[in-house]
Amino acid sequence: MSEASSSFVSLDRACAAQPSILASRERRNVLRSIAAALAKARDRIIAVASAETSLTPDELAPEFARMTRTLEMFAGVVEDGRWTRASHTPAAANPAAPTHAPHLIGPNHDLRSRLIPLRGVVVVFGASNFPLAYGVCGGDTASALAAGCPVVVKEHPAHRETGRLIAETARVAIKAAGFDPDILGYIEDDGTNSAQLAQQLIEHRATAAVGFTGSLAVGTQLLRLAANRPFLHPHPLAPIPVFAEMGSVNPSVIFPAALASRGDAIIDQLAASITQRFGQQCTCPGIVFLHGNRDGRPFAEKLAAKLAQTPLRRMLSPAVASGFDRTVATVAAARAVTRIGNSAPGSPVVLHCTATNALAQFETVLATEMFGPGVLVVDDAGHDGDAMEFPGSLTMSIWFDPDSPDDVAAARRFLDTGRFGAGRIIFNGVPTGVRVCESMTHGGPWPATNRPDSTAVGPRAIERWCRWVSWQNAPGVLLDGWNG
Repeated sequence: MSEASSSFVSLDRACAAQPSILASRERRNVLRSIAAALAKARDRIIAVASAETSLTPDELAPEFARMTRTLEMFAGVVEDGRWTRASHTPAAANPAAPTHAPHLIGPNHDLRSRLIPLRGVVVVFGASNFPLAYGVCGGDTASALAAGCPVVVKEHPAHRETGRLIAETARVAIKAAGFDPDILGYIEDDGTNSAQLAQQLIEHRATAAVGFTGSLAVGTQLLRLAANRPFLHPHPLAPIPVFAEMGSVNPSVIFPAALASRGDAIIDQLAASITQRFGQQCTCPGIVFLHGNRDGRPFAEKLAAKLAQTPLRRMLSPAVASGFDRTVATVAAARAVTRIGNSAPGSPVVLHCTATNALAQFETVLATEMFGPGVLVVDDAGHDGDAMEFPGSLTMSIWFDPDSPDDVAAARRFLDTGRFGAGRIIFNGVPTGVRVCESMTHGGPWPATNRPDSTAVGPRAIERWCRWVSWQNAPGVLLDGWNG
């Protein structure tokens, strides 16, 4: 069977299986069954993923725990039922009396509202850099199943064996839980025709939404496909939402007193964060801005010396490795950008530039994610740091001395301008290491994501696969299970 025909079969079957997970909140058992089955296969999954991605078992172990615990978390979300955000505004008893309905606007209807799952299949395009936590049974899949949507995952060519192993394990677990295993479909992709396969998946009638983690170039192409689905007869298809996590430079802004009092400690923290997984993380610090500092070269040289202590290693795939070298070369070739330290291909790299030159080449210099162990140090020469702008990012780190009135005032001014432009602001810390909880926002303004109103991490991620519905004057006989 060809990949094209396979995709149609999987999507049709997944869509037909949706009633089995909509019928009952017992779908929590599906999530727990998947988590338990994956836990039993833990050692094998980690071994296969390590062989395919060059990530070490020690690096994959916490990611595996995040995958299974996220499945369990969403089982609890389903069980609790508050994810529906159900509300009730009863009709006023005596709308003619102002004391009874002082704020009544419009007709005196009884209204209820809640979130309900989208009708159709969520297509998930997993990430190359997190084969477990953002893979077949990662956060997108877990949250969509929790909402009541079947899922079809497109295989990532960089870790095909890992994807297939997880998919097979999960489908057996789903069947054991008493549900149709087709609520989780899997489409193979050897990388030779990925663009056409993506188009077929997005344009399929059963597809209701897309979850994507990857590059800005691919993400924007998926957005176009979803927005331009043919909606005219004889085969009308509505545009569908895409939730895409794309490029993020994750700037760190360091204020003068913090730099003076603990600059070396900050360098150590940044270097450890940049080289974690060899920089192949969506939250890797990519820009360091030295606020109020007109000569950032000494800082850049110290950071480069620290990064040079990192052993070289294979990256996730040859495509990722060549992409890193190519992007570093592009940024380094920009006007007045200096490369400091090691210039060997594939090695950690520090680039240096002034704010004036960086802003003058915004798209090439500031808005370019190197995706690897590379960082750009920008100093404040020739520019007012309070007005410094960065592209939308998943994170921004603010390093300041809370005992320094000048640092506190400068940090407040910087934040008050609204130029932080990130989904998560970290104070005196690095952005790598994402806690999965209700208060976490893993999202941000463009180009970090196309939907800054959403998060891909935590219980609220379930809302991406839902829509609001209101019931007006609903009789009580129809309200069984309204909240769940």
